[in-house]
Amino acid sequence: MKITVIFTGGTIGSSIGADGYIAPGAKQPYRLLEKYRENCRADGMDEVEFFVEEPYRILSENMNAGYVNRLADCVRKVMARNDSEGIIITHGTDTLQYTAALLSYVFGTDCVPVLLVSSDFPLEDARANGMANFMRAVEFIKCREGRGVFVSYRNDRNEEADIYRGTRLLMHQPYSARLYPLDGVSFHGKVCYNREASMDRMERPDGQELRLTEDAGNILWIRPCVGMTYPQAGPQVRAVLHDSYHSGTIAVNAGLEEFAGRMEQAGIPVYLTGASSGEAEYETVRMYEQYGIRVLPKMSLIAAYCKLWLALSNDLDVNSIMNTCIAEDIIQEQRGVIRTDEQSRRD
Repeated sequence: MKITVIFTGGTIGSSIGADGYIAPGAKQPYRLLEKYRENCRADGMDEVEFFVEEPYRILSENMNAGYVNRLADCVRKVMARNDSEGIIITHGTDTLQYTAALLSYVFGTDCVPVLLVSSDFPLEDARANGMANFMRAVEFIKCREGRGVFVSYRNDRNEEADIYRGTRLLMHQPYSARLYPLDGVSFHGKVCYNREASMDRMERPDGQELRLTEDAGNILWIRPCVGMTYPQAGPQVRAVLHDSYHSGTIAVNAGLEEFAGRMEQAGIPVYLTGASSGEAEYETVRMYEQYGIRVLPKMSLIAAYCKLWLALSNDLDVNSIMNTCIAEDIIQEQRGVIRTDEQSRRD
């Protein structure tokens, strides 16, 4: 069994220096492979032959389009060699979901397994889950459990790491490194995804490789807040991604109407996430549609952002892409209407 490990830095490839700060180092990533071999010998397991690549070494909060493109190129190179049964990418936890989603859209669900692994603490810390995440990724590849891009991650010390589809992960909660999938379905040591997708991966009509533009300045990302004021959209903005409250709502007021009107006049699409979150939806969703706001199907906010970024970067049909299930990113569901008390009384 041959597996290529792509080191990129992150906490899993870092150690605590004499100054007390965590930083990636040249030797630390290889400690991960040493620890794995030690565990194999102790448990009498067959060892794996590892090939190693290291396109860059950063802490993942510094991830950007340039690094994503370099990582994708490295993955393409490994796949072209056709000498590995799978690929494991070591990555920091901060932006793990972004890279997992982007690689999912680029490589799809029918490539050799690509597993992203990370660690909540440096490997020398007894609390670290990095070794467990790595071992589960190796097991996934050895057992040929699936194809495509995944994340291997353990939330609790007394449990096994779970496998998540790269397009299905939610944002981290503050002060927590725990990972959760969009649909909330997680069973230990098993794959948490469905097999329904309209498209395996995102593609350019000209057949060229997907690339990210150097920044996502052409996307205006808005988070709802009580009493918020809508911003002005700069001339570089080509699309708006508007998050919602947990029930899929945002305030329907003069500010929203004025902002949506400006965007419609400028030809800038406004996409709303989180508004398709159950069997029923609130009446305010109807108002969004009247304002020209496009309600996206149920998908991870991070996946929606990455999907939009890739579509804009490659001049694709954005509206079609955002509403098409790609790399198993969209969850299909029944839709109904939740009526307000006032509306019920009028009826």
